[in-house]
Amino acid sequence: MTAHKPTSFHQRLIQALRGWRRRVVNRRRAHADSRHLAGMSEHELRDLGIGRSEVPGLLDEHRY
Repeated sequence: MTAHKPTSFHQRLIQALRGWRRRVVNRRRAHADSRHLAGMSEHELRDLGIGRSEVPGLLDEHRY
């Protein structure tokens, strides 16, 4: 027996699911990054060259 080739519908469905998974992973990573940065001291943030007021803008800038 031969295996069925995925139809274009199946290919689109698989691509949509992969895209959804990628967005979920990116969202979780961004949330973890924001929690990490929020927990850092002013001194640690200054060592990175950023101020606390810049953190939200930096996170929004690198969002998906």
